[in-house]
Amino acid sequence: MTQIIQDYYIEHKSNFEENFLLAKETSNAGAIHKMRTSMKRLRALFQLVETLTEGNFKARKQLKKGRKIFKLVGNIRELQVEEMLVYDYEVKLGMKFIDYSEYLIEKGHREIIYLQQSLPDNNHSFFNDKVFGEALKSIHQKKIQLKTQDFIKQKSNVLLKLNKIRKTIKHIHKNRTILKQVYYLYPILTNLSGWHQILGMTQEKMREREQQIGNWHDFVNSLHYLSLFFMAKDGRNTNDYLSLKKFIVRERNEMKDEIVKHLFTVQTSLWEDE
Repeated sequence: MTQIIQDYYIEHKSNFEENFLLAKETSNAGAIHKMRTSMKRLRALFQLVETLTEGNFKARKQLKKGRKIFKLVGNIRELQVEEMLVYDYEVKLGMKFIDYSEYLIEKGHREIIYLQQSLPDNNHSFFNDKVFGEALKSIHQKKIQLKTQDFIKQKSNVLLKLNKIRKTIKHIHKNRTILKQVYYLYPILTNLSGWHQILGMTQEKMREREQQIGNWHDFVNSLHYLSLFFMAKDGRNTNDYLSLKKFIVRERNEMKDEIVKHLFTVQTSLWEDE
C-alpha cells in the first residue's frame, strides 16, 4: 500500500530537481513557481508519513535544508503575482501605476539574484532518499488505514479550532494551507483511508475553496507591497494610489465576508457530501 506514497515522492522530487536546475541557470519564473509547488506537495506528503510512522519520521527535519529556499521562492512568487495584479487594477480603475510596476519588477529581480546565490550546487542535498525509504519500510501495513484516517482527523481538528476563534488573516490563510495539503494528497488519502470523500468535499470543491482564499490573500499581499512602495518612495501617496488602496481594501473585505461563510466550522461527516 505504500507504493502510492513512493510513486508520489519520486514524481514530485523529480519535478523539484528539474525545475531547480532551470531556476538556477535561467531564473525562469515558471520554474521557480513549479519548484515551490513541488516543495509544498512534498511537505504535505512528509506530514502524512510522519503520522503513518507514528512520529518516527520527522517532516520538519526532512525539510530543514529547504526551508530558507522555500521562503525565498515564496517571496518571488508573491511579487510575480502582484505584478500581474497591477495590470488588472489599471484596467478596473482606468489608471496607470507604471512606477509601482517598475518598483515590483526591480524588487523581484533582486530577490531572484539573491535566490540564485543561495541555491546550493547540488539539488540532491534537500531530501534524504535513504531516510524516506526507511520510513516507508517501517509503516505497519495493518495500521495504515487507521493512521491515514487519523491524519485526516488531525487536519479537520485544526480547521475546527482555527475557525471557532477570531477570523484573522493568519487563521484564514492557515485554512488555505491545510485545504491545499489535503487537496494535494486527495487520491492517496482516499486510497489509504477507504473514505471516498475527505472533509465532506470532493477534490474539485476543495480546490475551489482554497483558490478562493488564495485570491483573497493576493489582495492582502497587495496592501503589504503597496505600503512598501510608499515607504520606498518617501511616502508618495497620490490621489491615484489612494484610489488604488481604497479599491484593494474594499475588494479584500468583500471577499473575506464571502470566504467566512464557507469556513469549516461544523464537524460534518469526514467522508460524505456536505
